[in-house]
Amino acid sequence: MNRKKSLLINLLVLVLCVGALAVIGVLDIAEKNMTETDFMYATVDGHKIQVHEQDGSYYLFLPGYVSEDDIKLSREAQKHDITIMKSANLATVYITTNSGSLDKVLADKEHKESGKITVVDENGIQDVSVGLDYIKGRGNYSWNTWDKKPFKIKLSKNASVLGMGRGKDYALIANASDATLIRNDIARKLEIAVGIPYATTGRFTDLYINGDYMGNYYLCASIEVGEDRINITDIEKAQSEVFSQINENAFEIYETRTMKGWNLPEVVSDITGGYLVEREFVDRYNLEYGDFNNGFVTDAEEHFIVVSPKYCTVSEINYISDFFNEAEKEILGEELYGKYIDVSSFAKRYMVEELVKNYDGGVSSAYYFKDKDSVSDKLYAGPGWDFDMCLGNYLDWMEFASEDATGITGLYLSEHNSIYYKNMITHEEFNSLVHEYYRDYALDYMNSLVDTGIDEYEELLGKSAQMDRIRWADMYKEWGYAAGDSSEYESLKDFISQRTAFLSGEWLE
Repeated sequence: MNRKKSLLINLLVLVLCVGALAVIGVLDIAEKNMTETDFMYATVDGHKIQVHEQDGSYYLFLPGYVSEDDIKLSREAQKHDITIMKSANLATVYITTNSGSLDKVLADKEHKESGKITVVDENGIQDVSVGLDYIKGRGNYSWNTWDKKPFKIKLSKNASVLGMGRGKDYALIANASDATLIRNDIARKLEIAVGIPYATTGRFTDLYINGDYMGNYYLCASIEVGEDRINITDIEKAQSEVFSQINENAFEIYETRTMKGWNLPEVVSDITGGYLVEREFVDRYNLEYGDFNNGFVTDAEEHFIVVSPKYCTVSEINYISDFFNEAEKEILGEELYGKYIDVSSFAKRYMVEELVKNYDGGVSSAYYFKDKDSVSDKLYAGPGWDFDMCLGNYLDWMEFASEDATGITGLYLSEHNSIYYKNMITHEEFNSLVHEYYRDYALDYMNSLVDTGIDEYEELLGKSAQMDRIRWADMYKEWGYAAGDSSEYESLKDFISQRTAFLSGEWLE
């Protein structure tokens, strides 16, 4: 019995040893899959911020409102020489995904991660803390080209983030192509100065996702229908109660050669509005055709996606398609009567795009809206969206949009441009409005940028830009520029000065 007992004990010990070696092996593999900086972080205002390694040096990027005395370094972080950098003047956005990772989002633009978002203003006061339905990638060329990615976020409930008005949809624009980081904000404030309907501005922020400092981002409200956004009749809201009772898998597509909608119940009695529509160039329209819910092609081969309502019924998609064709006849005709279009909003839209010499002007992300007839029976040109490739900032392949500050583009020199503005600028009435808005609203604003505005931007963003250019040093090295470079601000001033001098000569003399 003693011998059997001894054998059993030896066998048990052997099993335990093998098990222990297996566990050690698993832990060793797990540790090998982690980097040194995974154990190096600081706890800041209840948030964990990872140490960033760049070219063998360690950096800790802090929000502007946090005192260095209030941070708590992890045990591993305390063993290393870490350069602490601190932002200033800007709000801070913390996003935590429920999975604890952003890897799947970065691998697939359409992948959605739920989580939580907390926004703290520049004074350290919490602005909003709410659930996140999702964070996902956004953009097309900007997503596929630069390592610093733009994102779309959808809150779990309506909230006004940093005073932008209540809504669920927001965008985090990376501005990776713009070394000054400010062209989007400049153009948006120009839109406001000129009076483009529903134009809004955003806020510069320092973004942290799952503890990783992501850089300087421009947080702004997405273009959507809502009381604090594009305030037109919300067909989608009226439809939602009925459509939510139908299994989405049972939705049937209505499709003709020139339009796509849905065979769904006709819930809305007045189908004349409101509609929010986005112009896209044909290649992208065709590429994304299977993914969006409704769209149409006009008689002149202009391509539009209906952003709202999300699901256009047969009657609705036929109505808005027919209306655009009538508006198009006026736009391309010999007289701009203003029967179908609000000429003033079109003139403001054109003037802004021409002034900043926006590559995407008339190409993509060009929004139009129409309310129901009892409110207004006209089509309006709405706020713009993409302004990173403007004011002298272009890529080599962008054809006409060179660094030359002279020239009238007419928004039609690219093969992808809309033909609308090419014809409208042949009308004296339209040109008179363009020149008037330039003289009365735009010129003073642009001159103020050259005098003091650009310098104020540089001071505002200085410390955040320093952190951003270290965080994305490899990307900036590849592209040959860096965020916050003083020479870039000076080049921007020069372009604005030359552009306004040229346009003043063309439009005011």
